[in-house]
Amino acid sequence: MGAHARGDPATKRSARTLDDVAALSGVSRATVSRVINGGPASEAMQRHVQAVLDGTDYRPNAAARTLVTGHSGVVGVVIHLDPHLLFGDPYFSQLLQGIADQLAEQGAGMMLWLGNRTKQETLDHVLWMGLLDGVIVTANTREDPLVDGLLASPLPTLLIGHRSADLSASYVDVDHVAAAAMVTSHLVSLGRRRIGHITGRRGTVAGEDRIEGYRRAMHRAGLSTDGLMFEGDFNKPSGTVGTYALLERGIDALFCGNDAMASGALDAIRERGLRVPDDIALAGFDDLDFAAHLDPPLTTVRQGVREQGSEAALALFDLMRDPGAGPRRVILPTELVIRPSTVGATQRG
Repeated sequence: MGAHARGDPATKRSARTLDDVAALSGVSRATVSRVINGGPASEAMQRHVQAVLDGTDYRPNAAARTLVTGHSGVVGVVIHLDPHLLFGDPYFSQLLQGIADQLAEQGAGMMLWLGNRTKQETLDHVLWMGLLDGVIVTANTREDPLVDGLLASPLPTLLIGHRSADLSASYVDVDHVAAAAMVTSHLVSLGRRRIGHITGRRGTVAGEDRIEGYRRAMHRAGLSTDGLMFEGDFNKPSGTVGTYALLERGIDALFCGNDAMASGALDAIRERGLRVPDDIALAGFDDLDFAAHLDPPLTTVRQGVREQGSEAALALFDLMRDPGAGPRRVILPTELVIRPSTVGATQRG
């Protein structure tokens, strides 16, 4: 086998430039460029040049290739959260894993933008670079100048979190209203009547939608929500604080806006000498990995966080391929996962 055997990096010939590849191929520099960038060339010429490329260590310059093709192969991911919070948060780590896995599957690179700049500075940098083929951004809040700016730009943008009122927005999300109503109705079906709700941060898409679902289910059951809501912040400490407050109001069940707050709620209930679910039936939202390992295991809503990340990447690629086909809107299914935190005791009449 020749010295430029295919697939053996140790025997590949050195070719640092297009001119080097052209000399090895015996064709013009322009022909090599056309083959590399998908331009017009005969099938025989494509095979010939590709065979030479396979036998060299040549790597096309990404910036130059972007100028020719208009594509960089790089997708931006904007999660405007402090880095130390992002990597310690199981929700965002799973979401990012889903995005990264799908980008790798598609052969795309990722440029990650976090919350270590202001939102305006992040927006300016993302748009100024001119390098990205598209961007995925977490749309956590109902009003966000960063999201608004990306949607108003020509850059293909896919949201994680819905903007249903914006008919031009492309997004991937779940039906938080229906899911929250489902878990609240489950608590009602167990005979619970004083069902409290520790909300997510007000003004967030998920937080407000889950409040609406909780209220709808309580209204359908003819139950009052007066004094039974406490604003949390999607973290364990706010779940603990909120539970202490709601226990003083005589709750017999508690729906927390996410699993982290439910974990904090469990600590508070135990500290007060109460039992789950005998005294307080407890439910969360997300079904993150730790939920099944709490004591007792947590009833929660499974929303497939990693799958949302993967679907967001797929929807963005679809949007980039055919931007004129209109917005992409993907609502993924949820599932109520019933565990002993709600059904470990005899149902009440």
